[in-house]
Amino acid sequence: MARPALVFDIETIADLSPDTRDAVAALAREREQTPEHYGALCPPLARVACVAWYDTAAQTLGALFDARLHDGPAPPALDVPGAPGPVSCAVRGCESEARLLEEFGRVVDAHVTQRRGQLVTFNGRGFDLPVLVHRSLKHGVKPGRALLAKAASEYRYKPSLHIDLMDTATFIGASPRWPLAAYAVGYGWPSPKSEMSGAQVGPAIQQGRLLDVVRYCVGDVLATTHVYRQLAPLVPSE
Repeated sequence: MARPALVFDIETIADLSPDTRDAVAALAREREQTPEHYGALCPPLARVACVAWYDTAAQTLGALFDARLHDGPAPPALDVPGAPGPVSCAVRGCESEARLLEEFGRVVDAHVTQRRGQLVTFNGRGFDLPVLVHRSLKHGVKPGRALLAKAASEYRYKPSLHIDLMDTATFIGASPRWPLAAYAVGYGWPSPKSEMSGAQVGPAIQQGRLLDVVRYCVGDVLATTHVYRQLAPLVPSE
C-alpha cells in the first residue's frame, strides 16, 4: 500500500535590501540575470512568499502565505482550477516568512513522524528543499528543518522519505528533463501554467496580486499530485 504523501510546492521572490542589492546585482551579472531573478532562484536569497500542499491520506489542500506581502484581508479559502472543476483550498496568512516556515515545518514534522508519510515534489531536490532549509537556517526556524535537510540529501537511487518526481519521470536523469506542465498535460491534466508562470511571480506580488500567486502555487500542487498518481507504478516502494 502506498504511504501517505504530502505533495508540496513553494513560490519565492528575491530577498533584496539596500544593503545587499549591489552585491546580488554583481552576482546576477555573471549569469546575465537581474537581481530579482537571481535572488528568487538562489536558495539563501529566495524569500518564500507562499507554500501549498496536498495530503493524500487526509485529502486536505492547504496554503500559507507571507502576509507582509499582501495588503488587506484574505479569504479563508480560494477556488483553484482543477479537474473536472474548481477545487477549494484553505489559506492562511502568516505574520512573516519565518512564521510561514515554522508553521509549514510543523506540517512536515506531523506528517512524516506521526504517520510514516512521504514528501513528494517535482524538482524539490533541486529547488524547494534547499530553499526551505536555507531560509529556515537564516531565520533560526527549527520545525521541519531536520527532516527537510534529510530529504534533500537522501540517496536518490533508493529514496524513502522524499520522492522527487523529476527523478522518477526522467529515470534519474537518463532521459531529458521536461517541465511539470508537460507531464501534467501529457497525463490529461490542465496546464498549471495557463494563467501564470514562475517568471511572473515577482511582478504579480509587486502589483498586489499575492493571492493570484497562491492560486498558482496550489495549481502546481494539484498538477503534481495528478502526475504523482500517474507515475505511481514507477515510484519506489518498500
